[in-house]
Amino acid sequence: MKPSSLRFFAAGMIVPAGLYAATCGAAKPDAMDAAAVAPDVYKTVIDNETVRVLEVNLTAGAKEPAHSHVWPGVIIQDGPRPGSPDQVRNFKISWEPATKLDKGGVTKAPLHYLRVELKKGDCAPVKNPPLPATDGVIAKDPTIKVALENDYVRMLEMEVKPGESEPPHTHTWPTVLYYYRLPTSRRGTTDGKPAVDRPELTKEQITWEGFSQPVHTLLNTGSFLYQAHRLEIKPVTDEAVKK
Repeated sequence: MKPSSLRFFAAGMIVPAGLYAATCGAAKPDAMDAAAVAPDVYKTVIDNETVRVLEVNLTAGAKEPAHSHVWPGVIIQDGPRPGSPDQVRNFKISWEPATKLDKGGVTKAPLHYLRVELKKGDCAPVKNPPLPATDGVIAKDPTIKVALENDYVRMLEMEVKPGESEPPHTHTWPTVLYYYRLPTSRRGTTDGKPAVDRPELTKEQITWEGFSQPVHTLLNTGSFLYQAHRLEIKPVTDEAVKK
């Protein structure tokens, strides 16, 4: 089912030991795939061997057709934050399994969200993948919140107030990086290169980072809250989870 302002959930995926089959990552979209039956609603913004990112826009009263999702995914839904400027939003994060058939329905209120689908979401996860001490969560960066974590993903929400900065930290796993809007900022590293001033971002930006990030920090030089969502994709094996 699609997310709504009235019904939202977040759940981890627990994989029992020993329930592994031989192959995984072979699922392909079927004839009822959401992006095929409703391309005006489900817009594909990233599609690679690891993830597919769909941007979903529904107007109030819109009828969503029946559809399927062959891969599990993470939903990032945004909505207004009372008392804040339009650039600052509230976000709801949830995990949704693969769905053979979503009957769709009529949307009561305008709805905008991302669905980040994991193409290897049926592969057995690597148990306790290591992270360095400089990882933002391990280093207890106060600007980082873990909004969702299971065996396959870790969703980091970053918020930096105007005039404040993140402590130095790293990121290791491949990532879908999502900005709704951004104030001006200054990014610094420890490699001796000068800090980089970044302009205000006036429209959303969704990118794929298939690489680790070295030690870096960020200063919010703007007039509103800096918000970022980093969906980290954890490593998996080549063995499938038995259904």
